Amino acid sequence: MRIGIYVIDITLLTLFIVGFYKLIAVVSPTSLHGIENVPWLLFTYILSFSISAFLFPSITQSRFVKGEAIVIRVVTTCSMTLLFISLITLLSHPSDYFPRKFLLMSIGGYMILLLIERFCIRAVLSHLRSNKRNQKKVVLIGKEQVVSHLFNILSTPFYGYEIVGTFYDGDCLYENLASKRIGSIGDIYGWLSKNLQVNEIYGNFPKDQHYVVNMISKFCDNHLIRFFYIPTIDVFKGNMAFMSLDGVPVIARREEPLRDTRNKIIKRIFDIVFSSIVLLLIFPWVFIVAAIIIKIQSPGPIFFLQERTGLDGKIFKCIKFRSMKVNADADKVQATADDPRKFPFGDFMRKANIDELPQFINVFMGDMSVVGPRPHMLKHTNEYSKLINRFMVRHFAKPGITGLAQVTGFRGETRYIDQMEGRVKKDIEYIENWTFLLDLKIIFLTVWNMLGKEKGNAY
Repeated sequence: MRIGIYVIDITLLTLFIVGFYKLIAVVSPTSLHGIENVPWLLFTYILSFSISAFLFPSITQSRFVKGEAIVIRVVTTCSMTLLFISLITLLSHPSDYFPRKFLLMSIGGYMILLLIERFCIRAVLSHLRSNKRNQKKVVLIGKEQVVSHLFNILSTPFYGYEIVGTFYDGDCLYENLASKRIGSIGDIYGWLSKNLQVNEIYGNFPKDQHYVVNMISKFCDNHLIRFFYIPTIDVFKGNMAFMSLDGVPVIARREEPLRDTRNKIIKRIFDIVFSSIVLLLIFPWVFIVAAIIIKIQSPGPIFFLQERTGLDGKIFKCIKFRSMKVNADADKVQATADDPRKFPFGDFMRKANIDELPQFINVFMGDMSVVGPRPHMLKHTNEYSKLINRFMVRHFAKPGITGLAQVTGFRGETRYIDQMEGRVKKDIEYIENWTFLLDLKIIFLTVWNMLGKEKGNAY
């Protein structure tokens, strides 16, 4: 089905771009300046979308996926498509006019069209499943609460499952399971031999019946039935990740999207592109002005290099414009509102975040990311790791120039322990729920705050 959806996507993209090009040629022909080779334009769009669709394939056909997830996936796919189109256009025509208006309008229009297509497909699948088509027949084994909860989920018509029966030993407290009971666990073999149309079996078993799991699993393997074991988990609270290590099932303490190689590549490509643009177009001009004023107002180096804690606890040199007079407490004491160590322009740079601009060098070099938990000086890492539970978890991701904590009220000085606890909580939330769209949202909110919409505690 995924290939079919991709074919629909490409057909829709081709028709839309050709039609959009003709429309703009009539309505606003000046917007097409620099676009002369239409076949090349179409090839660029199809190639860019194909790469993005490979990195972020459609999930609309999945049974267990929410509408918000579909929207996020479409926006992410289209954002990456725009990025790839921009790169190809710049590399293939470096001296030509860059048609940013056409690119933004076309991708924006196609994104809306793609969303409509996705939810139309979703509606068709929902209709089919609700009318007992495109369904899977399942059997549930066990009588625990986790099985009862799964029963309620699979009973939702939209998911397209038909629960043909349940098997368990003894009495059951849950009416839903009892209403579909066929027999005890030992009866399942005889029943299945006469009802091989079952597609999937989900089972939860007492610890003393693990041998039954292997027997049922072998039976399923020999009769084209998919078997899913339902573990009883009460060790961790919150997000967990299930994985297999060379055939051995393990449960990770938390979900970490950035452990996925594909997500790492996406984030790294974005970091390189974004930091390159800043370092080439913005940094040189700011550097000239900042360097002159810093030298006039405060003798000493232009840059301030400080050791900070990075990914997996590794130490790196964080680069900033020097905003304070040279002092012995730079690696020990946080800046405050009326800190006497700051010189006038340094105070301005800190409030406007200009002092952080050289950190894009760190991003380009790979020590930092554009978005991630803010890196702390070594002294604070050592202190807070002893005071705050799970503080070191924030180092499972690359430190960032900005982060979720910074755009949700935890920017700048942390006078009290609860402020740092709040920052750590947001950093862990970011690590467990990372998406490319979340990075874009944080960057937007950071720029919004810099324009004066939110002051924070940046001193």
